[in-house]
Amino acid sequence: MSRYLMRRILMLVPVLFGVTFIVFALMYITPSDPAQMMLGPNASPAAYKQMRADMGLDKPFIVQYLQFLFGYKHPEFGYKGLLFGDLGRSYISNRNVFELILSSFPNTLVLAAGALFFALLLGVPIGIFSATRPYSALDMIFTVFALLGASMPVFWAAMVLIYTFANNLRIFPAMSNPGDVISLVLPIVTLSMYSMAIIMRMTRSSMLEVMEQDYIRTARVKGMDEKVVIFKHALKNALIPVVTVAGLQFGQLLGGAVLTEKIFSYPGLGTIMVDAIYQKDTPQILGSVCFVALTFTFMNLLVDILYGFIDPRIKTTYTKKKARPVAKRSAA
Repeated sequence: MSRYLMRRILMLVPVLFGVTFIVFALMYITPSDPAQMMLGPNASPAAYKQMRADMGLDKPFIVQYLQFLFGYKHPEFGYKGLLFGDLGRSYISNRNVFELILSSFPNTLVLAAGALFFALLLGVPIGIFSATRPYSALDMIFTVFALLGASMPVFWAAMVLIYTFANNLRIFPAMSNPGDVISLVLPIVTLSMYSMAIIMRMTRSSMLEVMEQDYIRTARVKGMDEKVVIFKHALKNALIPVVTVAGLQFGQLLGGAVLTEKIFSYPGLGTIMVDAIYQKDTPQILGSVCFVALTFTFMNLLVDILYGFIDPRIKTTYTKKKARPVAKRSAA
């Protein structure tokens, strides 16, 4: 198991390099110029040229990318680089990027964790109920709602919830605040709709597959209670694909929180990323994307570890050692 975990951790390195390279290339080819945005349209050509030199924007693409990774020395704008734990300073606010991420990421984490909890709280029981009563009227209704939840765009669902529960019914506020639990209800529900639909459908299909196994029929023939058969035998074996989907959905929730936070004016990492994209704040964008990618990858690693606790056979696959041949005793 330790070797498996070590291989998974080492896989973080090429993933992060690939993410940073792609995002850096996309920011490089966009037409806007950070130096021009910082100085304004009335800046002189000499000041503009000096600003580009100070920010390292006058160098070729590969040199700028290497400077982002390994850093460069400058009395005012220099930093150590990503490989040394320094994400640089924001072009716009001139604040440390890592400090900005740490100040806003907990708010995004609360939103994503709340949405995942809400999706599991409703998705798993509904999936179990639909699997135990397949093709019934309630199963059809839940299936229709799952299709609607998986097909509705996040921004459209957010606007419908705001119009219904904030403007008309006035039950929840339209703007969210991390310190107000009531204001988090609408963004959490908005963010959890897609994940809830995916988890419910995966739970239903996995339970239906497990319920057709021979050991489930044997347990029923022996006279076991139906609740024991479902929750002790069937559900435990059906949870592995559900855990996989839940782990992947958590990473998508972190990325999907970008639109949700902007619509509900929620001060999280998504709002900072959107503002940084508008202003072409390359260090802030790269730092935020790397942080989200690292969190998503570690979440997948946590899911792999949970496999061993859900199904011990997976753990023994990696911990089983090769049996050494035993020397035969010579006949007396």
